[in-house]
Amino acid sequence: MDLSKVHFLVIDDSHETVLLVRSVLASWGAKVVHEAGGIERALEMLTTASPDIAILDQHLGGDDGVSLLRFIRHEGANPYLPVIVLSADGRPAKVAEARDAGANEFLVKPFTARGLYGRLQSVIHRPRPFVRSVDYFGPDRRRRDDPEYPGPERRGS
Repeated sequence: MDLSKVHFLVIDDSHETVLLVRSVLASWGAKVVHEAGGIERALEMLTTASPDIAILDQHLGGDDGVSLLRFIRHEGANPYLPVIVLSADGRPAKVAEARDAGANEFLVKPFTARGLYGRLQSVIHRPRPFVRSVDYFGPDRRRRDDPEYPGPERRGS
């Protein structure tokens, strides 16, 4: 996977995490990796840097990364921006919170290079279509089509 032309924005209040993500991305050929340590800087970088992929800490210290993700999806300049959420808390409720806010992928810290690579492959090579409903906008939360599901919300063929 060639990442040399992909522009990244890493949003995390932990400088060590930013350095680690930057280093891993660079080892795969990424040349442009912007960083933001908080929501204000992230909002600025989302418009000035025009990233192709954002890697977002779910908590951002005292701020809330999930709120930033909701802003990106509903009010941001690029609501279709692929967002990989990082979190030290991998409980199902936290994964669901990120998913329901519009995350494309979720990765638990401490993460492996292989784990990050897999999430990047998903957003680059297997992007899910975006859907809009009354209370959600983001990538389709269903990862597979269940042909046995007969309900009214069944996907069309």
